[in-house]
Amino acid sequence: MKWEKLKPPEPDDSMCCCECDCHQYGCSCHCEDLDEACNRWLKGPSGGQRPSVLNAVIDRLEFSMVPVLVLLPLLLRLAALHILLGVVVLSALPCLLLWYYYATHRRKRRTLFFLTLSLYSLAYMYYLFLTEILPRGDVGPRQVLVVTAGVVITVVSLVRTKRGPGFVVAGAIPAVPDKRSVENRGGPPEVRSTGEETQTLVVKGQGSRCAVCKVVRPPRAGHCRICGSCVQRLDHHCIWINSCVGKSNHRCFLFTLSVFLLTSVYGITMVLHSLCPHQHLLTALLYCPGVYNQYSTALSFTCAWYSSMVTLGLLHLLFFQVLNISFNVTEREAQVALRYKTGRRHLFGLVVDTGEYYRGFFHNWLEFLTMTDRTVAGKWYLIGFATNAQWFVDHRASMKMGTAILTPTAAGDLDMSYASLRSDASCWRMSHLAKKTDVPGKFVFKSERMDNDNDMRVVDVKYDEYALIYTLKTNGGVSTVLNKLYGRGNQLNPQLLEKFKQFSLENGILPENIAILPQNGRVAQIYRCHS
Repeated sequence: MKWEKLKPPEPDDSMCCCECDCHQYGCSCHCEDLDEACNRWLKGPSGGQRPSVLNAVIDRLEFSMVPVLVLLPLLLRLAALHILLGVVVLSALPCLLLWYYYATHRRKRRTLFFLTLSLYSLAYMYYLFLTEILPRGDVGPRQVLVVTAGVVITVVSLVRTKRGPGFVVAGAIPAVPDKRSVENRGGPPEVRSTGEETQTLVVKGQGSRCAVCKVVRPPRAGHCRICGSCVQRLDHHCIWINSCVGKSNHRCFLFTLSVFLLTSVYGITMVLHSLCPHQHLLTALLYCPGVYNQYSTALSFTCAWYSSMVTLGLLHLLFFQVLNISFNVTEREAQVALRYKTGRRHLFGLVVDTGEYYRGFFHNWLEFLTMTDRTVAGKWYLIGFATNAQWFVDHRASMKMGTAILTPTAAGDLDMSYASLRSDASCWRMSHLAKKTDVPGKFVFKSERMDNDNDMRVVDVKYDEYALIYTLKTNGGVSTVLNKLYGRGNQLNPQLLEKFKQFSLENGILPENIAILPQNGRVAQIYRCHS
């Protein structure tokens, strides 16, 4: 396990295509000025006699939505006129989409074109299913209910996915105490928030600072050139949802993709069964006699072809998503590994394994499915302890491994209960209620027993394995640093122990004051001390 942060190369500032010589005549310019001018023309003068609801809808319109809303139904109806027109139109559509993709996405531009296309395609296919296929009498109420449920679940899941990928927001940098009042040589670690769903923070000297956002990022975070922000556990920017896929929405994204594909395949199956009842499903798309004899059946058949093309494209995306999750690698990490030739290809080159986070197929999927739900709650073993405080120097020889039970409250605070055994086998207990702050992972509390103020940071955490806690204790203007290393079990691998020692040294703690506590043989008795 590494606490060093991956720092991929950051992109240069985006350049408008108007600045390129190849577009000196502006015949195919897609700069923001042109888009804004088209948007103003589309929306027209605001206010007036329009209702407020209509104004709110119009204000959210974008010029790139118009081609989808107008051209898609026209092209599909044109393709239904003749089989040759169908071949030409359905062959041209992917080319047009690729051209628009490179004209916007590759120039770091956000657009509602692809999101509008995906939603309108879903709605239009469902509309044709109800108006063209249902009246034929080959589809029963149960099949209609299944298709309707699939469409509704897809839209609801898409809304949840759009709530946000988990942006890295800048947190306040704590003031460094005066050197004369700090017993340790180093100040508190510089931290930045990693979002709402996690308590992981980044330590000064070990985090990667984004050259664009100017924030310190947690492990596996990356900068999205399209959104212009850093995202936790960034996988990729998906043009079909007009948003990044990151830690907070990756599972919803995968679920949305899966439900859409299942609904699409089921709907295509129903359409082909109705149009070509005597053909096998595998050959119905290629050969369906008499389908162009009526315009309604030709339109349904054309839309089945269009839906099949979209389904194959998204199935390709889902396939590689499953592979990456199985190897615990994100699309961004795979690209960085290929760029620097640090990854290894597996499965005939289909997936790139960086070797940094792979923990086996089962654990990789378990980590993915629980990555936004894990907390520091529960039982921890106190394994590492480091401070220059005199009380620790006096009692270090008698200290042994204790336990801590951390319980988040409904208000977001952290109830901390510590317990250990004295030399006479009596219980030693201490409890604190750490109050949350505006910076995720930062808590403050006052210890009545020690008469000091505590600034506690969750520096690094892997919820099922370890947690590194940094605390700055201040008493009478004098501050000391206390570092603790917790483990879910009573043992951690040597690499983590060495990282803990190095982290403590970087915070000015003397080598002789860094302790890996010996195990206590009466763990069950210690645990009973909490009650």
